[in-house]
Amino acid sequence: MITTRRIAAGTLTALLLTATPAPAANAAPPQPAGPDRAPNVSVAPDRNADPILEGTPRKPSRDVGKTKKRQQQIQAAETASLPTYNRDEYQPKPISEGALPSRGTPAPVEDPGLHDAQGVRMFSFNGQLWDHPVGQAQWGLQNVTAYVDTGNPLFLNRAKANAQRNIDRKVVSRDAWFYPYDFDLSRCTGRPILNAPWYSGMSQGQLLSLFVRLHEITGEMKWREAADMTFASLAMGPDPVGPWASWVDSAGYLWLEEYPDSPGIAGERVMNGHIFAIYGVYDYWRITNSTDVAAILDGAITTVRQYMPDPIRNPRWASNYSIGCNDPHLKYHVVHTEQSLKLYEMTHVSLHATNAYLLRSDYPSPPVSGTVRFSAGTHVGYTFNSSGAITGSKSLTLGATSIANANQRIRVIGRNYYYRITNGAFAGYLVPETFGARELLGKVQEQKYSPNLMLNVAPGTYTGYAYDSAGNITGSKTITFPAASGAPLGATAWVNGRLSYQPTAGSYVGYWLPHVTGLSFS
Repeated sequence: MITTRRIAAGTLTALLLTATPAPAANAAPPQPAGPDRAPNVSVAPDRNADPILEGTPRKPSRDVGKTKKRQQQIQAAETASLPTYNRDEYQPKPISEGALPSRGTPAPVEDPGLHDAQGVRMFSFNGQLWDHPVGQAQWGLQNVTAYVDTGNPLFLNRAKANAQRNIDRKVVSRDAWFYPYDFDLSRCTGRPILNAPWYSGMSQGQLLSLFVRLHEITGEMKWREAADMTFASLAMGPDPVGPWASWVDSAGYLWLEEYPDSPGIAGERVMNGHIFAIYGVYDYWRITNSTDVAAILDGAITTVRQYMPDPIRNPRWASNYSIGCNDPHLKYHVVHTEQSLKLYEMTHVSLHATNAYLLRSDYPSPPVSGTVRFSAGTHVGYTFNSSGAITGSKSLTLGATSIANANQRIRVIGRNYYYRITNGAFAGYLVPETFGARELLGKVQEQKYSPNLMLNVAPGTYTGYAYDSAGNITGSKTITFPAASGAPLGATAWVNGRLSYQPTAGSYVGYWLPHVTGLSFS
């Protein structure tokens, strides 16, 4: 039964704030060169970041062993300190165990990936197995998560094996530990080939997280030493012949560089790899509470603040992979969205939550599982090519409300959101999302905000709705606000085809407020 209440006047909470308009969704779409998108303008992204998959491995072009020996002879006295870098004075905040940014998806008992007899993740190329520092770090962190969740020593032993492999392979240069890739890697057009041994700030940061987590779990000092020596690699400046992982660009912004270029001291400036390295610095700050570590963390997050909106973000389409290889990337766009939300949890600075909100609006994570409700009337389904041009269509007129299943809610380049229908007359077609005509029932693509943001309410009348898990409206509440007000905002999501806000206190607890003019957040 639907219940409706109308309240003549009221407030959510007695909080007056300057309203910030909700981000616009009608900006012109970018026209990128060679965007990474599937032929059917659809994708189900794998969220695991893997630098090897984003390049082309090649046989080593120089003697890797001799190069490592030369690099190991570089002394600490020759260490270049990082130049002064921009800082926004971010103060890191504690995060619960279950929400740690380095917490991976729990590993299964049986490893589905390529691994050696010790359970260490490997990479196959040119007829042989190669060590893969990022793959080993990520697999190790997934096993740490599984161990914390279950207590099964199998997972802890596997995490240790992947961590130990990197310690055994380390190159000690300038009194810091670096973890090499022993094959060459080419990147996008115009980028230099990375000659083996090459090193990655992303690897350094992900392994830093793994060492910290193992130290926390076991109390063993060998893992703390590994963490100390790995952080040292991120806190020093570049070296023209030795390994390095951090640099400051010409505008004064600090990068934890996934693909360092030497000589020349520059980098591709890969956003996802930079943030994954930030996670490692954050974990190290948790166990040290060091102001020096917090300074690196501050500078690195300041870099995200500067570059995520532009040039990384592409309004109404997927964000760019990096500044040096500036093509949109569907998989890493979803990663950027999730990372921005995590940076908000780490700093409590709402700008990063706004970035997450905007990125989700630009290109929402496509996979959904739900029911689309069609109203009575005429509907058209479409197929598109990779440029967003219509390649086919189908029209259907319904005499009554009907439903069909969907497995994606996706942005088509140059257009708005569409549902991919999997059964019935529109099976295989994309139908446009239109409230009142075609609505995906229930809640999808939710973002939760911890801590809560602030929902700003301008004077006016607003109606909130309560729903069951199937998207049926179970209640509504209408309130008129004679003055500006606000309430804690716990989440946003698309609910029954409309962007909606979920207050966590005040008169609308238990209700979702559809976005209308007058509602915004800060």
